[in-house]
Amino acid sequence: MDPTSRMVLGSVVPAFGLIALSFAFSRRFRPDLSTMLRMTAQLFIPCLIFSSVLQAEVEADKVRDAVLATLTQIGCGLTVGGLGVWLLSKRFATWRDKRELLLPIAFVNSANLPFPIVVANFGTEGLSYAVVCFLVTNFMVFTVGTTLLQGGRKWKNAFKEPVLAVTFCAFALRFAGVHLPPEVLGIPKLAGQAAVPLMLVLFGDALARTRMTRPAVTAGAVLLRYASGALALWLTLTLLRPEGMLRSVLTLYALLPSAVVNVVLTQRADRDAAAVASAILGTTVVALFLIPWILSMAH
Repeated sequence: MDPTSRMVLGSVVPAFGLIALSFAFSRRFRPDLSTMLRMTAQLFIPCLIFSSVLQAEVEADKVRDAVLATLTQIGCGLTVGGLGVWLLSKRFATWRDKRELLLPIAFVNSANLPFPIVVANFGTEGLSYAVVCFLVTNFMVFTVGTTLLQGGRKWKNAFKEPVLAVTFCAFALRFAGVHLPPEVLGIPKLAGQAAVPLMLVLFGDALARTRMTRPAVTAGAVLLRYASGALALWLTLTLLRPEGMLRSVLTLYALLPSAVVNVVLTQRADRDAAAVASAILGTTVVALFLIPWILSMAH
């Protein structure tokens, strides 16, 4: 086996393997992971982001490109998804009044799955770019996504996310030239290391509670997710022309599967959460084969 294939498999197999173990365990025992979910979202992931931002050397123009690329991916998802859902609704009754399907088409899994893979393949610098993509996606899904579902009644929730405050704090310290002592920085760094396996466990648990109940809708949503991602990637590479590690991370993020949070938001809006869950599961199955290929091309 060549070194590139060994490196890719060495990062992908453990990640998807842990997801599979968590999936099997949760299907069998149905554990209550609500406390773990809250600690991961409000403590471990913010610590991971805080330590990554402070340690990485990221140029301002690359942060700008990561923001623009993420907005392009979401914009293409909403545009291609909106057009696709409209056309399909004209022919198939199952697609009528299904604006909730725009969420799994436009908003990708920007943390649970990619963070561990980015850390393994691209290190701290790559994770810094991934953090920017995550923050933009997280903000947009709680503003634009919520507006699509509920008419904008709860879009202010995006500003209550701990990761937003932590990120602003980390960038403020960087711009102010403040360097934390290694002993102090070691605390969030250690906590951040716990976030990586926990995110994979939680992702597997979320998939275990998901059912693929709408094969036809699932196939259409999967096609629209990756078609819009491919279009966004082409626009990003053509217009922004990212290079090096940033190019690899943005390529990965353009073609990620849908985010599980889309189901939660759809349930809160009393929309068709089963169809959204099916779309997430379908895009994740495709990602099992797509992500190793993306990483092999990146290396």
